[in-house]
Amino acid sequence: MDTNVARVLRLFRLSVPPVFFLLACYVFLGEHVFGLAYVVGRRLKPRLRATLRGLYRLGTAFVAFVMHTYLWYACAADDAASQCPRARFGERHCLAITSASALYCGATLLMERWANPLFELGLHTGLRARTCAAMGLMLTWITIADQQLCAHLLLLLFTSRRTLVHFPAVEKAYALCIKLYAFVHMSRVLTHKCDAIPKLAVATVAAMAVL
Repeated sequence: MDTNVARVLRLFRLSVPPVFFLLACYVFLGEHVFGLAYVVGRRLKPRLRATLRGLYRLGTAFVAFVMHTYLWYACAADDAASQCPRARFGERHCLAITSASALYCGATLLMERWANPLFELGLHTGLRARTCAAMGLMLTWITIADQQLCAHLLLLLFTSRRTLVHFPAVEKAYALCIKLYAFVHMSRVLTHKCDAIPKLAVATVAAMAVL
């Protein structure tokens, strides 16, 4: 394995505790902490707020689309049709887009605590929704550190959700396909037909069930 690739994977392993702490803060910080965003949002003119909301959604959807497409391009294995495709974390391009996608998902998760009241995005930010989102991102971080295929499935789910934000029916159907593939992969891992960490495969399916 390339030295730089090994170094990045090591950074993911070392950053698991700090990321856990950051996501715990994200979950337990109440809405009153973001009171300034509510105040500023109420003072914005309706037309300006609608314009900013549209630009925000368009911008995040475009970035997510680029990342989602490049994940397929850089990380799809030569044996992608197989039920046990190999994870390509050892290749620079795949690891680069995987890392960038994970950072993007984490950044937008935190940023939307401000953007939601500011632009009236209408997102669910209750305790349960925050816990599920944090759990999914934390699991993504761990599976990247352990070079598991599940990391790519989680990132594909997250980026597709943002890409298809204006097409909820298509997003649900596409997400269901990813979840079904994750379930098939877990089944083959548990029956020792695929080489992966069983507990992470099970955790991925459980996390996807509530995402």
